[in-house]
Amino acid sequence: MDRRQIVESFLQKGKLLTPEALDFLEVHGTATSLSKEYDSILLDEKTLSAQTENTIKIIKNLTFIPKEITKNDFVNFYSSKYEKMRQIITERIKKDFVSLNKIDSFRNEIFVIGMIREIAEKEDKTNMLIEDLTASKPVMFGTKIEGVELDDIVVVRAISGGNVLFGKDVYFPDIPIRSPTTGKGKACFISDLHLDEVPKKDAEAFFQWFENQNIKYLFICGDTKDKKLFEEFISQYCRDKKIFIIPGHRDIKHYPTLAEPYENDNIISLSNPSVVELNGLKILLMHHGGIDVLKKRYLGKSEQVLKEDYLILDLIPDIVHLGHSHEPQVMNYKSVTIVNSGSLLTTFKPVVIDFATREAEQINLLNA
Repeated sequence: MDRRQIVESFLQKGKLLTPEALDFLEVHGTATSLSKEYDSILLDEKTLSAQTENTIKIIKNLTFIPKEITKNDFVNFYSSKYEKMRQIITERIKKDFVSLNKIDSFRNEIFVIGMIREIAEKEDKTNMLIEDLTASKPVMFGTKIEGVELDDIVVVRAISGGNVLFGKDVYFPDIPIRSPTTGKGKACFISDLHLDEVPKKDAEAFFQWFENQNIKYLFICGDTKDKKLFEEFISQYCRDKKIFIIPGHRDIKHYPTLAEPYENDNIISLSNPSVVELNGLKILLMHHGGIDVLKKRYLGKSEQVLKEDYLILDLIPDIVHLGHSHEPQVMNYKSVTIVNSGSLLTTFKPVVIDFATREAEQINLLNA
């Protein structure tokens, strides 16, 4: 159904939809929601998502990496990154942006979007070279600019000076402030099992615990190692569970990374990074990352030149699941829950998230 047909279908039942509810139905379909009875006349996303159970949608999953690349592939790769990021920025930040080739020398305040090509710091000052699809310009800041890296695409507020810009501020694309999305059910999040290094009994203790939990879904964020032993655990302890797994840097070195093959049908193997929508929540899986991926809307440094840049974060996740650091963590940023279970090699605290309340609990198995 298109949006008009969805609205008409609910009008026939005497129901109205909020814009967010309409967006939700476009993703999930209308069959389940139309079959339900609702007390309220106006239906919002929260009401509809509460009726959604055991719905899985793979939103982002890299399935192909070209073996050969051309000069045009390089150009298209970086052009696609700039254009996608420009679209994100212009939707988020309402300014009259100026192309770099149209900057005058009249000392006006301007806003530009550019990719950082060079960074030089001297004392407490920062100089950059930024580039868009039309030109490149040096930007001189009278202060030190924190958090910027090569190839970041940013907004610069500056005073125009013809061949040079006098920078005032740098803004990242970032995500908007919003209310937390809720769904239904629970999921457990772990990473960095390192089954080739840790005692088997330590890993088995987790799977024995998980088997007895009323939790259907397990997300594993890389560096599992020993695939044979892992599949044995899944076959023995996770017969009625669904397992989502991505590779880590110990599994496959380059990034982004294609999914690894598994034989067990309960295992959904995905690329690093990937995004799954489960019971109304969008879950970003990436082995190595942090809060910067939300602020910069970019999922780390790409070591692969693809037909277009796969690492643009062109959606807003509800949960970001990380690994690699071996440090347990639960934090929130603008209604996004960021979790890391740590590692069996160091401190291991599986994280259980209740989708209905968005509460995240760190499990200490030594006291479970």
